[in-house]
Amino acid sequence: MSRLRSALTTPAASMDPQRFEAAVRQHEAFTSGRPGGNRALLRYAVAHNMNCNRRVLADADFTGADLTGSSFVGADLRRITFYCANLSRTEMRGAQLARADLRGATFAGARLCGANLDDADMRAAVLYAADDVMGLRWVGGRAESTGGRASAEGVSHGVDMSNCTLRRARMAGANLKNVNLSGANLEGADLAGAKLEGANLSGAVLTGVDLTSLTQAGVDLSDCVTDPNAAALAALPHIETELATAEDWVSSNGRQGRPATIDDHDLRPAAQRFRQRLLVGLRARRVVAIGIDFSRTQLQGAVFDNADLRGADFTGADLRGASFRDARLSHAIFRDANLNALQLSDGRGRAPCFDGAIMDGTGLAIVAPPAAG
Repeated sequence: MSRLRSALTTPAASMDPQRFEAAVRQHEAFTSGRPGGNRALLRYAVAHNMNCNRRVLADADFTGADLTGSSFVGADLRRITFYCANLSRTEMRGAQLARADLRGATFAGARLCGANLDDADMRAAVLYAADDVMGLRWVGGRAESTGGRASAEGVSHGVDMSNCTLRRARMAGANLKNVNLSGANLEGADLAGAKLEGANLSGAVLTGVDLTSLTQAGVDLSDCVTDPNAAALAALPHIETELATAEDWVSSNGRQGRPATIDDHDLRPAAQRFRQRLLVGLRARRVVAIGIDFSRTQLQGAVFDNADLRGADFTGADLRGASFRDARLSHAIFRDANLNALQLSDGRGRAPCFDGAIMDGTGLAIVAPPAAG
C-alpha cells in the first residue's frame, strides 16, 4: 500500500484543546526563533471548534485535518498548508492567507470576509494512490474512488469571501458555486474551469482576468471593475496637468496654481504618478484608484469620498484631515501614515473621516468576534 494511502486510511487523531494549544504555542515559538519551538505538523488531526484568533500559524501543515467550527479571525496563516482540509464553518475573517495551499479544502459555511488570499492556491485537488485494487478513501468521506484516483473540489457552496483580496489566486476548477465574492479583488486570478453558478461578484475587481468562465456561467459582471477603458487612457494628460498644477500651488505657498481636482476619473493609467507628491487639498471623489501608490504623498485635507481605493498604498502619507467618507478601502495600506487632526486657521482640528468606509484588511478597524447565537 502506498504511503499516501496508509496516511489517508489511518484513523484520524482527535486533539483536545490543551494539546492543540500546546502545538500552537510551540509553533509560535518556532516562528519567532524562541527556544523549544517546533513547527506544527498536524496532518489529518481532528480539532473541532478551536480558538486561534490572531495566532501565528504561518507555514504550519494541516494537510487533511478536520478543523470544523474553529476560529482563525485575524490570524497569520501565510503559506499555511490546508491541503484537502475540512474547514467547514470556520471563521477566518481578516486572516492572512497569502500563498496558502488550499487545494481541495472544504469551506462549507466558512466566513473569510476581508481575508488576504493573494497568491493562494485554491485549485481542486487531485489525490493519487498507487494501489488500484483497494482504491482510495479520503478521511471524512469527502472524496472517494475505487480506481486509485479521487478528486476533491476546492472551496464549497455558500462561502463568504466578500472584500477579500485574491490577487493572482489559483482557482482553476474550484467549486465556487454560490460563493459571495462581492467586493473582492481578483486581479490576475485564474478562474479557468471554476464552477461559478450562483456566485456573487458584485463590485469585484477583475483586472487581468480571463472572463470567459464568468460569462459562460452567466455571472453578472455589470458592477465589476475590469481593465481601464480607452476614455481612462485618454484622460492621462489631464490628470498629469492637474497634479503638476497642485504641486505649483503648494511650492509657491498658494501664489500660483491650485489644488488638483480629478473627481470621477479612473486613476489606474496614472498609477505611478502619485508617489511622494505634494497634493494638499486634492479632490478625488468617486475615483477608481485600486492599487495606486500614494506612499509618502502630502494629502492633507484631501477628499476621497466614495472613491475606490482597494489595495491603495498610503505608507508614510500625510493624511491629516483627509476625508474617506463611503470609500472602498479594503486592504489599503496605512503603515506609518499621519492620521492626526489637521489644525485649521481658526484653531480647530479636523480629524480624518472614515464614515461609511469599507475598512476590511486595513488594520484600522478591529475585527469583531462572531455575534452570539
